[in-house]
Amino acid sequence: MITVDARPLETKDQAPAPRVNLLLVDDQPSNLLALEEVLKTLDVNVIKARSGVEALRSLLSEDFALILMDVKMPAMDGFETAALIRQRRRSQHTPIIFLTAYESDDLQMFKGYSLGAVDYIRKPIVPEILRSKAAVFVDMFRKTDEVKRQAELLRQAELREHRHQLAEGKERWEAERLHAEIRIARQIQQKLFPAAPLPLAGFDVAGASYPAEATGGDYFDYIPFKDGSSGIAIGDVSGHGFGPALLMAEMRAYLRAFAVAHTDVAKILSLVNEALVSDVDGRFATLLFARLDADRQSFVYTSAGHQTGFILDASGAVKSHLKSTGMALGVMADGEFAAASPVVLEPGDAVLLMTDGIVEAHGGDEELFGVDRALEIVRANRAKTAKEIVNILCASARDFCSFRTQVDDMTAIIIKAESAS
Repeated sequence: MITVDARPLETKDQAPAPRVNLLLVDDQPSNLLALEEVLKTLDVNVIKARSGVEALRSLLSEDFALILMDVKMPAMDGFETAALIRQRRRSQHTPIIFLTAYESDDLQMFKGYSLGAVDYIRKPIVPEILRSKAAVFVDMFRKTDEVKRQAELLRQAELREHRHQLAEGKERWEAERLHAEIRIARQIQQKLFPAAPLPLAGFDVAGASYPAEATGGDYFDYIPFKDGSSGIAIGDVSGHGFGPALLMAEMRAYLRAFAVAHTDVAKILSLVNEALVSDVDGRFATLLFARLDADRQSFVYTSAGHQTGFILDASGAVKSHLKSTGMALGVMADGEFAAASPVVLEPGDAVLLMTDGIVEAHGGDEELFGVDRALEIVRANRAKTAKEIVNILCASARDFCSFRTQVDDMTAIIIKAESAS
C-alpha cells in the first residue's frame, strides 16, 4: 500500500483545507499511477491499494470521499471487496465507482449498484470525465465535513452558553443567598440593640445605630444593675462588617454577664477586657460604660479609649467633657480602667454620647462633620425628645456624606434630665 499526499503546501495566510482522501484500488501498478496523475489537480490525498485486502486495511484507519475500484482483481474481486466494505458501519455509505475494461451487461451492473456503487467507468478512462465525477464527490465530502464541523462548533457554543447560563444562575443564587444571610445577620444584630428608649423616671434616654455595611462593629445598650441603677453603654469595634459585628456581640455578652454581679463600671470594663483580649485577633474596641442612678441624678462613667462625650446644660453650653479614662479594650490583658468622678445631672442637662463615625463623616470637600456640628445640632434641638435628637443627629451626619459611601458605622445616645414639673 502506497500513500501519496497530493495537497499543495499551505501558507501562513491560507487556512488549511479539510483533509480529503481518495482510495484507488487496482491490481495493476500502471493503472494506479495513471489514475493518480489524472486526479492530482483535485487537491486530495491519494491512497493506492493493489488488492481488496489492502483496500480493507486502508479503510480501518481512514475515511474516504470516494473509492475508485477495479472490478477484475485476483483473489478478491471488486464486488467481493465492496460487499465487505458495506458491512462496516464506518464505510457503509462511502461512494464507490467501479472501473472495468470489459463491456458490462445489465446483470453485472445491477450487482454493482446493489453493493452500493454510484457509477461505472469503462476503460480506457477519459481523464476529464473521471476528474469531473471525482470532483463532485470530493466537493460533497468537504461540504459534509464542513457541516459536521459547524454543527460541532454550534454544539460547543451552545454548551458554553449553557454553562455560562448555569454559572450566572449559580452566581445569582449565591448572591441572593448572601443577601438573605446578610439581611438575617442585620436583623439579628439590630435585635441586640435596645428596641425602645430606656424607661427611666426623670430621664429621657434614646439611642440609634447605623452600620456602614449590612452589619457593623458599633454597639449601644441599656443594662439594668441589681441596685436599680441603669448601665448605659456605647462602643466601637475597629472596622466594620461581619468580623467586628461578631466581636461586638461577644463584647455585649461579656458586659451583660459581668453587670449581673458588679455595679462598679471600672471593674466591669477590666473584666470585659480580660475576657476579650484573647479573641480580638488584632482588633480592638472602644467602650464608654456609665451608670445612671435616677434616684440620685448621678452619672458616673469609665471610657476605654472611646470618643469624647459631652454634658450640655439647659442653655446648651458644654459643662463637662467625658474623656477617655483608659486604653481601648483588647490591647493589653492587664489594662487599667478608672472611673471618672460622678456628675450630678441637673434638670435640662443633656448627655451626648457618640462613635467616631459621626464626628469623622466626610463631606464633599473632605471636610469632617466634626464635634462642633454635632453639638450645635443637639443645642438647636434640645427641646425635642431624646429619640428625635438622636435621629436628627444621625440623619444630619449621613446627609453630610450622602454623595459618598458611608465609610464608618454611626451610633449616638442622648440622655436628657427632665425639668421638674
